[in-house]
Amino acid sequence: MDRSATASARNEAAAGVDDVSGRVAQGERVVARGEVLDRGDVARMEALGLAGGANPWSVFLGVGIVVATEMWVAWYFLERFGKRILKGKTAIRVLLAASLLILFTALARAFVLLSLPYYLIPLAGLSILGTILLGPRLMFLMVVIESVNIGIIAGNDFFLASVLLLTSGFAIYTVLRVGPRTEFLWAGLLIAVVTGVVTFAFALIGGGGLQAALGQGGIGLVNGLLSLMLAMVLLPLLENAFNILTPQKMLELADTGNPLLHKLLSGAPGTFTHSIQVGSLAANAAERIGADPLLARVGAYYHDVGKLEHPYYFIENQIGRANPHKSLTPALSARIIKRHVKDGLRLGREWNLPQEVLDMIAQHHGTTRIEYFYRRALEDSLGGDLAGVDVREADFRYPGPKPKSKEAGILMLADSIEATVKSLDKPTPKRIEDIVAGTIRGKLEDGQFDECQLTMHEIHETGEAIREALIGFIGPRIEYPQAPAQSKPAPARGSTA
Repeated sequence: MDRSATASARNEAAAGVDDVSGRVAQGERVVARGEVLDRGDVARMEALGLAGGANPWSVFLGVGIVVATEMWVAWYFLERFGKRILKGKTAIRVLLAASLLILFTALARAFVLLSLPYYLIPLAGLSILGTILLGPRLMFLMVVIESVNIGIIAGNDFFLASVLLLTSGFAIYTVLRVGPRTEFLWAGLLIAVVTGVVTFAFALIGGGGLQAALGQGGIGLVNGLLSLMLAMVLLPLLENAFNILTPQKMLELADTGNPLLHKLLSGAPGTFTHSIQVGSLAANAAERIGADPLLARVGAYYHDVGKLEHPYYFIENQIGRANPHKSLTPALSARIIKRHVKDGLRLGREWNLPQEVLDMIAQHHGTTRIEYFYRRALEDSLGGDLAGVDVREADFRYPGPKPKSKEAGILMLADSIEATVKSLDKPTPKRIEDIVAGTIRGKLEDGQFDECQLTMHEIHETGEAIREALIGFIGPRIEYPQAPAQSKPAPARGSTA
């Protein structure tokens, strides 16, 4: 049976029947106790609200029990898994989840009021959006709740609820590992086909003929396409409105053709090269310990964009140039070096970088001491022009904060180790291993990981992954022999040199 077509035919038939009016005077007896009722008596009683229809209070009680159950399940789920699925921006994520539920419930209600086919309700669009923006675990909970609610709204149609639950669950699985937006499009088309097949199958289960089932399958296919279009329109709007970093956004930021990275390449080429290499180290380490390798890479690419403001005060950009720090006091040099973090945050906000990347810019040095200039200041305070000048350690420390996320902690290690190894004239595996161990020990003793989510095991695994990658980068090189010097031809006899 085609439920949607049946409901539509009933509505059309009812609209073609002329209204029958009657009058009941105040105090007039409608029927007497024990009297046999005819159709006219029943119609009068129903019009007066004395018979027929469900008891609104019992309906209200049933809906209340369902809603209370849904809320209890949601509370238990968030209590059990909330820390894992609401990593950071908890209030924003909860607000977004509630907004999506309200939006799709209102959309389903609009389909019912407009007498549109219920199987066109694009709940898979909620799955696509929610999985990308909020993650699969929270999305599955939302899909279960919304499928039940839509089934109730559509006149307790639990065939419809089952179809929506299956197709929306498949949508969660499909977009879970989608990368670029072109892959997103193909995933959406696959969801549309599967929605059509599932709707066709449930139409057959409902007892409909093959032709009616094919019609329902066509409606399911349109549902999937509508869900895809809805998700593609809303995704960029919700990304920007809630400032949520999605895999698609991270892939765009990881593209070295990104305008800000291109500006970094032009203005501070040494910093650009350092950032790309640190990105590879950080992504490799993040994958080793189960952190987000794409976020680690993107954060590393942008962590030093603040050096664009004063590129030649940083050693990697001084090739063929004089070192301007030679004419500055250690305290002033440290102030300029520290400033690249503040400048990076300002530039990041101007270029609308996501908050997760801004956090990594702010935290990648933590509150570490700028060791080179601090030691120079101590030496100068013992003799020379700055003899007797008080050296305050706080003037030579970065402002922080310390790393909070795993990815920020990985970036701190990768950044420090890569820079130290690059300063070696002849890096060897043993020297690299010593630098990795010394860097980790120094950061731990300095308390830089006190606020970080990394465990001790993960910190050492991160160091091991960075060590292996650096040894792979350097690798053995063939030392090519120099070409023999060409001897000058002997002067001809009788000539002078």
